[in-house]
Amino acid sequence: MSSYRVFIAADVIASLKACKRQEQLLITRLFDELANDPHRAGDYVERDEIGRPIQVLIISRQSVFFWADHAVNEVKILDLKPAGA
Repeated sequence: MSSYRVFIAADVIASLKACKRQEQLLITRLFDELANDPHRAGDYVERDEIGRPIQVLIISRQSVFFWADHAVNEVKILDLKPAGA
């Protein structure tokens, strides 16, 4: 299986910059892992406005929201929020 491309929303980058360095490293490592395993399930699923399942992974104290667009071999990182927010 080939790696998927990972697209990260601009506001996710801004939120990531506000995280502690150790959290940044864990989260960016997760992005690499998702590129290599785009079928990875989240800790839970939310639905977006069109009903698409959005995977949510808790890492450190953050929630990473993403979905894999298998039609174009891309993982879309949509949001990064403090866990429990």
